[in-house]
Amino acid sequence: MPSSSLFVSHHFSDKPFMLNSFVNPLIYCWRQKETRKHVPTPLISPPEVNYIISISINSIVCPFTVLLNVLVILVIKKRTRLRTNSNILLACLAVTDALTGLFGQPLYVLWRIFLLFGLSNSEILENVCVCVMTTLSSASYLHLMLVTFERLVAIKYAMRYSNVVTNNNLKIAVLAIWIISFVCGTLCVLKMYLALNYIGSLISISCIVLVGFAYVTLYHETRRHRMKIKTQQLPQEEVERSTKENKALKTTVFVVSAVIVSLLPAGFCLIGSATDLFDTCPIDESIWQTCSVLNSFVNPLIYCWRQNEMRKLVFRKVK
Repeated sequence: MPSSSLFVSHHFSDKPFMLNSFVNPLIYCWRQKETRKHVPTPLISPPEVNYIISISINSIVCPFTVLLNVLVILVIKKRTRLRTNSNILLACLAVTDALTGLFGQPLYVLWRIFLLFGLSNSEILENVCVCVMTTLSSASYLHLMLVTFERLVAIKYAMRYSNVVTNNNLKIAVLAIWIISFVCGTLCVLKMYLALNYIGSLISISCIVLVGFAYVTLYHETRRHRMKIKTQQLPQEEVERSTKENKALKTTVFVVSAVIVSLLPAGFCLIGSATDLFDTCPIDESIWQTCSVLNSFVNPLIYCWRQNEMRKLVFRKVK
């Protein structure tokens, strides 16, 4: 008769081979639409519960989103040492995040309250909320592209940086971003959804391609710089500059990562619908919409975490 330890070991060694018992019904439901329709979904919360959750989260988060982003903007504006090009662009992104907390989230909460209580004006509020969030989302994605481009030029094309990234060029780029964003918002107001879909798709694809290409390039470039510092006796000034640029790069990496994480639920639903994995996404619309704007709250926390001086000044003002 085997000992108890051998029995436990043998018992758990069979577990991987039993996982197919869990996976098989998922495959059946995925491949057979009729089967999927008749499978009950007790784990999906009723819409009212999801509305209450999204209303609660947005109501709690939105004042902190406004406060933290406004403090970041003020600190960067008043502190000369923090007024680097990368921080100026992060402050521009903070403007978008602050507006999301000031207008986008309150409108969303109001819309969900109207839906929850079945009030007649919910459709009007929905249209206003969608158009505002379309404008702010476009601005956020375009600012992310600009922040990434600035880091790419700073590290990959350091010799041309002062000629390419100037105050005048930054102002023109930010102005162009807001013009494009307001065009998207106007198309939404005019219900020109076909044109809006084309522009929105172009912005999304451009953002994914540029950010992906830029960070692959920056990864190889920073790795080359580190090897160069280890193998060659570089001037201390160049070593310090490289360290400073890499630190700023890591901050933007965390910001982009926060955006990606916040969009994962929406991406899961989109991919699932496109591949016919499910008819109705198991993640309620109000939940993934709430997740997609939470990066506006997380971003200023990342800035403060990554920059010691900014953290001290921001939390000093809070006190």
